[in-house]
Amino acid sequence: MRVLASPSVLAEHLPDDIGRFLAQHPALRVSLDERVSPEIVRSLREGAADLGVLWDRADLAGLRALPYRSDHLCVAMAPSHPLARRPSLRFADTLDQVSVGVATGGLMDQLLRRQAALIGGLLVHRIQVSSMDAACRIVAAGLGLAVMPREVAVPHAGVGRLALVALAEPWAVRRFVIASRPEPLLSASARLLAEYLQALAT
Repeated sequence: MRVLASPSVLAEHLPDDIGRFLAQHPALRVSLDERVSPEIVRSLREGAADLGVLWDRADLAGLRALPYRSDHLCVAMAPSHPLARRPSLRFADTLDQVSVGVATGGLMDQLLRRQAALIGGLLVHRIQVSSMDAACRIVAAGLGLAVMPREVAVPHAGVGRLALVALAEPWAVRRFVIASRPEPLLSASARLLAEYLQALAT
């Protein structure tokens, strides 16, 4: 099976979830690759991938979508940052701060740019990286703050490495789905994996 996942999903629970699935089904094989959401959708429609795990805000028209897990966006920064002691932050509070962008062109990048425009702001990143891990290292070095899933940032926070402040916005909870072509076009193993992941929905 070929499974494509967005950077956030791949940095969170999916590798462990697939690992447990394969432990129960040792005869099956999975190829797991990282792609941004538009590429995942295109690959699914073209039949180049069996399953895609991505944010439910993607254009999933014509695809089957089953619920998966969810995550919560926060603002990650060095503990010495002036905003680090706030109990929560609005997105507007971050726009005049030096920031780090993650996965430019992906759905989260598009969301942040759209939300900035809606409040009359402009999102300008000092540094842009392709992975959440790289963003955590750069933020911990004090080179800027980043909006990212708390579930990704917590393992990197350690003792005093990162401050994580809740993002107090209605769009800060993201829900993920397992997308595929219609069920009759799926292999039995892809259906089995999709059902396993769906059972973990939160």
